[in-house]
Amino acid sequence: MSGLLLADHILVEGTKNGENRRVPMNEKLTATPESAKKESKGEYVFSENGKPYGDVKTGWWTALEKAKIEGSRFHDLRHTFGLRLGMKGVDIRTIQELMGHKDIKMTIRYSHPTPEQKKNAVKVLDLSHNVFHNSEHNPDSHKVVSIR
Repeated sequence: MSGLLLADHILVEGTKNGENRRVPMNEKLTATPESAKKESKGEYVFSENGKPYGDVKTGWWTALEKAKIEGSRFHDLRHTFGLRLGMKGVDIRTIQELMGHKDIKMTIRYSHPTPEQKKNAVKVLDLSHNVFHNSEHNPDSHKVVSIR
């Protein structure tokens, strides 16, 4: 799998499911390569002595070693991405597409709703209840309608 960094997204090629996909970049991610390019001595954004890094995982393992972090896997980055999107309320279908899952069951593995999210989910019903059952705002709310 490889990724081509473009202006506002990453083009992910050679994925496990055989399909290429575009993943939009947020402002923070967009700023990172821009900053790195300023310091780069060659045409590549991420390079050493003008030569591109061969494998992103090499840098990952080096960073973990320097930080003395044990028991972490490269795939944890992907899991964190999906998990954080879910925790911020991004719908499961969007997460599925961003992660490139063909089957929604795979995406659901990344979905761990927090107690706060569950609480906010049921609060939505309060809003709809008020709209349909508040006679002050809806004088026709007590009319009986026959549906055939």
